[in-house]
Amino acid sequence: MKILVVDDQKANQIMLTGLLTSFGHEVVCASNGREALGLFEQVQPQLILLDVMMPEMDGFETAPRLKAMSGNVHLPIIFLTALDSQDTLLECLKVGGDDFLSIPFEPVVLQAKVNAHARVRELSYSIVEKNRALAWHTARMEREQNVVQHMLENALADNQLNYSFVKSYLRATSDFNGDVCLGRKGPFGNYYIFLGDFTGHGLAPATGALPVAQAFFSMAERGLSVGDMATEFNNRLYKVLPDDMFCAAIVVEMSANGDRISCWNGGMPDALLLDAQGRLAHRIKPQHMALGILSRSEFNSQLEHYFLSPGQRLVMFSDGVVEACNHKNQMIGEERFANWVTEMLDSDCSEVQFNAIVQRIDDFTGNASLNDDLSLVCLQCQPTGLEPQARSIKGYHLPFSLRVTLTEYDVRDRDPMQSMVDSLAKLDALQPHKTSLYLLFAESFNNLLEHSVLGMQSELKHEEGFERYYEERQSRIEQLQGLEIYFDINYEPNLNRLAFTLSSNSEHRFDGRCDRSTTIENDDTYGRGINLINQVADKVEWRDGGTLLYVSYSLSRPLV
Repeated sequence: MKILVVDDQKANQIMLTGLLTSFGHEVVCASNGREALGLFEQVQPQLILLDVMMPEMDGFETAPRLKAMSGNVHLPIIFLTALDSQDTLLECLKVGGDDFLSIPFEPVVLQAKVNAHARVRELSYSIVEKNRALAWHTARMEREQNVVQHMLENALADNQLNYSFVKSYLRATSDFNGDVCLGRKGPFGNYYIFLGDFTGHGLAPATGALPVAQAFFSMAERGLSVGDMATEFNNRLYKVLPDDMFCAAIVVEMSANGDRISCWNGGMPDALLLDAQGRLAHRIKPQHMALGILSRSEFNSQLEHYFLSPGQRLVMFSDGVVEACNHKNQMIGEERFANWVTEMLDSDCSEVQFNAIVQRIDDFTGNASLNDDLSLVCLQCQPTGLEPQARSIKGYHLPFSLRVTLTEYDVRDRDPMQSMVDSLAKLDALQPHKTSLYLLFAESFNNLLEHSVLGMQSELKHEEGFERYYEERQSRIEQLQGLEIYFDINYEPNLNRLAFTLSSNSEHRFDGRCDRSTTIENDDTYGRGINLINQVADKVEWRDGGTLLYVSYSLSRPLV
């Protein structure tokens, strides 16, 4: 340890040098305070023994200057004094001294004090070094966060959430939001919206928005289906996210006329579909696992389709909303929040009404800290007013007919209709109609499979039996043997029409009498399949005693 001895008495300098050298320290001497200040930069002492009474500059004046020159590192100063008055000792401590040693002293006392202050200095030096390292890492982290923030802002530059028919609110628990809301108009005057909630909050989950946003904007611009979007999002996140991260999400497409939505819900809370009077008409429950968990072969992109009446609206939110707590640690909860929504949105989803819901959330939580990011979106189901893009679609002028035969092995595929529609949509003339075609094929297929082949009863699809219905459905599918389902598809370019028939080798009829047609306002969880087909198709007929379904779809109908 390097020690500076400041004393005007040569005898004291010699004595202290001898003792400190014997203790293993390096010693430099100065005769007064001014000389000590001059030697400081050169010597860089780690401890100072300072006499109180000296000519030119005494210890009281020298001590604070030495402390100032030492910077952030603790510099122990032990005053040497023959004075024993209490005022003198107090003054030593007041001007920056850390200890004092009365002359004469025992060598063992000197050694003990020097060793003790050496430990304090070492601890101080360690803290300073750690603070320096921490400051460096903090600056680096801030730089990296600024880079990520810049990337996120650029990635979301094409976000379109400023239309009158959509309202959104996001609130983060930190500088970065783990919830992401994306909106984009489609090429046919339609509108897409994505609401996602990544695991956790902060920088790590926020970066998950990058691959999703890139894919979302690109696919929306091309007018791809929500099922295609969900599949692509899942594939990307499955590759890049660690095993302990995923993204609960809901993806929605609203038609240009605002009378139809297609929805994929994976792991998000129930979306609330309200009627024109603000009453809860239907809960769109999550039917799928969150994004990034399942592999491509395991993922299910099957959609739900809803035809709407004028004035209906869709409210979507992350679990951060319903799990937000007040100062009593009481959660908002799904039922309480649903009541707020129906109370506040009784006529439409205006800025004032939407902000009233946000204010109700803030009033409930008060000063309580949020445990999770929260996000809220309201989609007013109305004509979007968005101009369709001018598109030059090359018609396929050769008619064709094809038969697709599905067996029990194909039925066990999670969504065989998606593969079939993907193949048809490779034709330019059919690609813009992909969502409608998927709806027709999927609803027809599910109706035949569940009622004609499996003999399921739709009445089981009530709130209590919904899960049991699909468990029983899967069980019966696993037991199928010798099944054949026939799709006979005819493309008729001269009539600008695509038609198909659907049948199976099952003896049971499926003419719709087992699948009662209902309206969505009744909140029935069954009976919508045939109703949806009737609204999208131009012609629907049951033939051959109800064992064959004929569906015709006009390719000249408006893309809504």
